[in-house]
Amino acid sequence: MTIKYPFIFLLGRPGCGKSVIYEMLTEKLKERGLAREFMRIDDFPILKELFDRDVHFQRHRRKAGGFEVTDWSIVDEVLKIVNERMKRLEKEDRMIFVEFARNKYLQALSNFTPEVLAKSLILYIFAPYQVCYQRNIKRFQEKKGEDLDSHIVPPDLMESYYKEDDFEKLLLESEERLKRASPLPLLVIDSRKTGGAELEPEVEKAAKALEERIKDRG
Repeated sequence: MTIKYPFIFLLGRPGCGKSVIYEMLTEKLKERGLAREFMRIDDFPILKELFDRDVHFQRHRRKAGGFEVTDWSIVDEVLKIVNERMKRLEKEDRMIFVEFARNKYLQALSNFTPEVLAKSLILYIFAPYQVCYQRNIKRFQEKKGEDLDSHIVPPDLMESYYKEDDFEKLLLESEERLKRASPLPLLVIDSRKTGGAELEPEVEKAAKALEERIKDRG
């Protein structure tokens, strides 16, 4: 089976539910037989690798509960690395989900090459800022930084960088406005509700929409 869109961008601010939705959605896609293999690329480990190399703190500063970026070109560098990993990891019958959060998604997507974008679509996960802010604190307290999904975004960074984003501004005008402005096919998942059972209808709706889109019907 040829998958028309092997790359799925999973976008939304920290705390919107990207990781939970990835787990729920891939189970549904697996049940539908839409791919044999699913992979996830999160940009945070790559950012951390670059920070670990920045031993003279020219691009970031450490601070309680996280870090402070001082050279914002690093966030574009991270996405260029992600782009190369996507190309390297692509293979038949594999879907790759790419997770990241930015305040300007239209600009961020320009870091990906045309050959990758041509095989991609976007799932934009919407939850209001205050909801995401509280989830960000809660998940760190509950998991104590033990895994990939438990890293905390410092509260001041949430406020200064993630409080608003260009996709959300468009969505609040209308979902159609966002879809027209997006450079790629785009679906929206409303994740204001937190429990798996409450998210189920939204994830099921996304799975059905993806099923229609990702198969190459020739």
